[in-house]
Amino acid sequence: MQLTGNEVIEALKNEEIEHKVWTAEDQTLINLDPLFLFLEQKINENKLVNGEIIISGDEPIHLSVETNVINLPLRYVNQISKIIINDPETDVNVYMFVDHPDVTRSGMRIELAASVQSFLDDRESVMSKISLFFDREIQNISKNQAEKDEQAENEEPTETEKKD
Repeated sequence: MQLTGNEVIEALKNEEIEHKVWTAEDQTLINLDPLFLFLEQKINENKLVNGEIIISGDEPIHLSVETNVINLPLRYVNQISKIIINDPETDVNVYMFVDHPDVTRSGMRIELAASVQSFLDDRESVMSKISLFFDREIQNISKNQAEKDEQAENEEPTETEKKD
């Protein structure tokens, strides 16, 4: 699958992106199969796609897979438009995103999964790469949250300090 920069911009501005969201109650109940099926169906239809799983919690974790010609979320229409306007036809890729305040300092991690063609040629290995990426980033979030909690506990004043 290949698109020009202007074709991507037109699809974004006309809201021609196929978008679907699933929820998971917690990190142990994540089912990626519907996401992968949706991704495959829309790629076979030559559509730009955004599939997202939201893991419930005080600060929900957003796991997304998108197709794009650039490694920016499809929701960044203005930034994408400025960068890819008049770009020649190029391969569309599958990108993996994790959004959460504790994933990185910016609150977002983006990585390339594969080109759309590679996904079509070897779906199983690309799905495995996506699964491993999500697992790794969820573990990073848990680790970062534990470190933040430990820091907060160490910074809390004791009862005698509060009285002074």
